[in-house]
Amino acid sequence: MPSFLSRPAARWAPVLLTGALAWPGLSSAHSLLLVCQPAADNMVQCKGEFSDGSDAAGMAVSVKAYDERVLAKGTLGGDSTWRFHPPEGEYFVRLEDGGEHSVEVDHTDVKP
Repeated sequence: MPSFLSRPAARWAPVLLTGALAWPGLSSAHSLLLVCQPAADNMVQCKGEFSDGSDAAGMAVSVKAYDERVLAKGTLGGDSTWRFHPPEGEYFVRLEDGGEHSVEVDHTDVKP
């Protein structure tokens, strides 16, 4: 151990080092998930949640063309779902938490 570390600090150094190395894994330990499926009345229903099981209610969701034009937008309801009429042509659905998390589902992945 370096001489500049006092005895108490030297005891905590391995714990602090282990914690620092584990921190990146903890900060990305959960991610945002989105599943979109065909629903009744020619609609698409999307459900969002975090990988740790927590809901995504109230988060912003949008349907966009490939050129990033917004075709529809809304927020996930209390049950973490949102329904929309699919537009003609190619599109994707983006769910964002307003911070570091976002996820997209392409129209080709909207399957029963």
